[in-house]
Amino acid sequence: MTAATTANEKKAPQRSKRLRKKLFQDEFATFGFELECEFKNDLTDETISQFVDSFFIDAINAENLVFGGGLSSKRLSGFIGSSKRYGSATEADKAKLLAWLKAQPQVATVELGEIIDANYYV
Repeated sequence: MTAATTANEKKAPQRSKRLRKKLFQDEFATFGFELECEFKNDLTDETISQFVDSFFIDAINAENLVFGGGLSSKRLSGFIGSSKRYGSATEADKAKLLAWLKAQPQVATVELGEIIDANYYV
């Protein structure tokens, strides 16, 4: 092994359980996924408002999820994670949300990203 090879193969530092927990790493990592949802063109502000209310009540809060992102008259986009402190969004959560969104008449297109580390985007 050469010095260059050794330098390229740096290992993650050993950390105490307390520090791993504080940094949300290893067994304390939390995962979620991105959401991109486009609305149909002919929607009123009232219709969008009703959709958003239903989205948070029926799809997010009912499944113990959280949403962080933005809303415009054309799209809803953001990140979905678990509402539990060290919980993670799962493939099952992703499938339920996708089915719920596709069933909504206001939605034109939906894209859900891969499940990634919510704190480090890996």
